[in-house]
Amino acid sequence: MRRSVAMTASTHSGLSGHLLRADGQEDLCFATWHPSTGHGRLTAILGRPILPGDGDRHVHGNASFEANYALRAAQEAARAGAGLAFAHSHPRGRGRQALNPIDQVAESRIANLAREITGLPLVGLTVAGDGSWSARIWSGLGPSVAPGLCDSVRVIGDTLSVTFDDNLAPRPDTAAAQVRTVNTWGDEIQATIARLRVAVAGVGSVGMDAAELLARTGIEHIGVFDFDTVETVNRDRLRGAGALDACLKRSKAHVARRLLAQASTALRAKHEFHELSICEPEGLRRLLDFDLIFSCVDRPWPRHVLNTIAYADLIPVIDGGLLAFRNSDGSFRNAYWRSAVVRPGRPCLVCLGQYDPGIVQVERDGSLDDPSYIANLPPDSPLRRRENVAGIAVSVTAALLQQFISYLAHPSGFGDPGPLRFNLRHPTLVEMGHGSCESGCPYQLTAGCGDARLDPSASHEAARKARRDRAAVSASVHLARQLDDLLFASGEWLTGWASRLDT
Repeated sequence: MRRSVAMTASTHSGLSGHLLRADGQEDLCFATWHPSTGHGRLTAILGRPILPGDGDRHVHGNASFEANYALRAAQEAARAGAGLAFAHSHPRGRGRQALNPIDQVAESRIANLAREITGLPLVGLTVAGDGSWSARIWSGLGPSVAPGLCDSVRVIGDTLSVTFDDNLAPRPDTAAAQVRTVNTWGDEIQATIARLRVAVAGVGSVGMDAAELLARTGIEHIGVFDFDTVETVNRDRLRGAGALDACLKRSKAHVARRLLAQASTALRAKHEFHELSICEPEGLRRLLDFDLIFSCVDRPWPRHVLNTIAYADLIPVIDGGLLAFRNSDGSFRNAYWRSAVVRPGRPCLVCLGQYDPGIVQVERDGSLDDPSYIANLPPDSPLRRRENVAGIAVSVTAALLQQFISYLAHPSGFGDPGPLRFNLRHPTLVEMGHGSCESGCPYQLTAGCGDARLDPSASHEAARKARRDRAAVSASVHLARQLDDLLFASGEWLTGWASRLDT
């Protein structure tokens, strides 16, 4: 299983403020951490620093600590239901720091104590003088205890700062197709963006465009999540979908796979495609393997799932939405679209008014897929709205990508711009405030709790039905799918051959 570490900007500030001393000497401290367990990745979410008291540690160029300090820290972590993390500094270092033999011995001596008292492995961290982190999660017991290196450490704040282990997540080479992208923001930002694991939840009119453009940007690992099937009614706004896809009852994830195979500029692209709802337990587990998520869903339950993990698991969510209105005579009146980075320190989707948490259970019990329930809703209910136009949906995609670029490339030093709303009739872009949630917001209060969150997932009958219906096609449709897949595989081979020539 892969390993990583995540922390908020305030945790980073508290730890690095102590560890990076004004006198240039090394220092150390402990902290708590909570596990966030995905399908293929364990993330250690750092929590509260446990700073040393008088006599707990000694600074002498290097730093050492008393056994009582480690014992007290482990006991405090255990009382909080958390694991123990040990952090120290290499103030003269830059970038990721390798675990040297002295540090390895020191951490190995704490690892068994941490496991015995907290029930969780020790997380070891090193911060360099430039604020870069490196980390490992210790496994095993007794003399067999050993460090498992983390491939990344993420700091979530006004910008998303990531330190990668170049051995586990190698820096990508710049492809010829990426030259103008790299010329825009430079090698370092491109190396971060390309290695970021980005999920797109929902590949409809907005998500399909977003996934393709992320692939063209050079991101090596994009995850697509959508259980739905292509229909004729989708074709006016679903990029890459044709009449044949509707006839063959292709999944939207299948169309995305075909689209990204042609669009990707990454030399080591390893995209994954899941015909899953993110509301299903398996969908949620796989979603937790990603560093950032594009929310392109339009129902309350998946938004609740994304809102939950944005805070509990420190996975920033870039969310957007569209509302279009008609006049009483049927003419087009106006449209609004929103975008926001959802994360600790910014308002959650409930506090932004993006969904009503009271409707989540209504969707979970299947009522939103019941035509009789929908028919009895008020005419102006958001749950009845079906307006969508390709020319407007592409603006929502652009708004999401602009949030992404601001957050990762931080032009002129500015990162997350905060929630934004665009008014089409009077073309204006309005900042919706930079504050946090309302007092007592349960999502903010659970920030960083990881696996201790309330589970927002459950069996999703609509997703199961969509997959069953796709599987129960006639023999002629099944044969046509096989022929179509063969043509796609041939085209994929030609695309790969062309890409090798391009490099």
